[in-house]
Amino acid sequence: MKGKKLMLALAVATLMTLPLVSAFAAGPSDSNPTVKVTDASFRCGETGTSQILVSIANDPGVHGVEVHLSFNDAKLQVMDADDSLAGVQIAAEGGLFPLDEQVVVQEVNNATGTILFAVSRKDGDSVQNATDAAIATITWQAAVDCNTVEQEECSPVSVVDALMSDADGYAITVDIEPPGSVCYDGQGLGCITGSVQLQGRYPDRTPYHSGATVTAEKDGVVVASATTDDSGNFTLDNLAPEDTYEVSASMYPYLDSANGSVVAGEVCTDLGATKLLGGDVAPQDPEPDNAIDISDIAYIAFRFRGADLSADVNGDSVVNILDLTMSAANFLRTGPTPWSMTP
Repeated sequence: MKGKKLMLALAVATLMTLPLVSAFAAGPSDSNPTVKVTDASFRCGETGTSQILVSIANDPGVHGVEVHLSFNDAKLQVMDADDSLAGVQIAAEGGLFPLDEQVVVQEVNNATGTILFAVSRKDGDSVQNATDAAIATITWQAAVDCNTVEQEECSPVSVVDALMSDADGYAITVDIEPPGSVCYDGQGLGCITGSVQLQGRYPDRTPYHSGATVTAEKDGVVVASATTDDSGNFTLDNLAPEDTYEVSASMYPYLDSANGSVVAGEVCTDLGATKLLGGDVAPQDPEPDNAIDISDIAYIAFRFRGADLSADVNGDSVVNILDLTMSAANFLRTGPTPWSMTP
């Protein structure tokens, strides 16, 4: 009997402690809501957005949120969301508190790569539960000259400090999630593709159509180049979409081919195939003169069936009638020829 009384007393003592434990668990500073920044990606020259999100689970009541962010100011800048106010603003969102019940304090400093955003509710109930509730949207732009961007550039956007408060001014501890990532691709995502066929070269003759150099020029400056593969195919990439380029193909001992007005597309502009005419072999200073004349014919004839393969137009490792005939058939042709299979 005495043992039963002891067990009953222990059970009552345990039950009496349960409400006290629950009260402490629900008290200020014991709940851990989270704050994070979403990822964003965009093309350089355009804009992208990320959001500050808050999640709360079974908290006694959040009535205010303060968040401090950092970003790489050499890569990113914040665009002003409200030009009617002084300074740079980010856009408040109503995911946690209704917009018409908010008091907002914010400071964006593009020179130092920092953002302070604080929002409190003027009236109404505190928030006890929320999942990825947006409190602000940040609009980003690249901080660099897009013409210099050749690959994807990224900056972490970190929550360096965060604090929440209930309606009585008690601090609520916040867990900070890993940084978001904001990335932009180079404006030069346009591309041009096509094919260069070398006269007199056939599938049974290695290296077939490989080795031609294809360039894209803008305002007289080469901005992209590629070398053709075995089938003669090439792609010029990292070009500014909608910009116009002069595309040229060249290879010794052929005449150049060119198209002076090609618009790069986000989906590759297909320039089609061109044929390079063979026979421009005679050395000039510093290279052949992009014209087939008597000096080229003589150059081939002098090396006919000899060890000097500099006059081997078709790449079959012998200078013979095939090379001579090709050069003779193209006599007095000059380059660059039109971009065509029948130049």
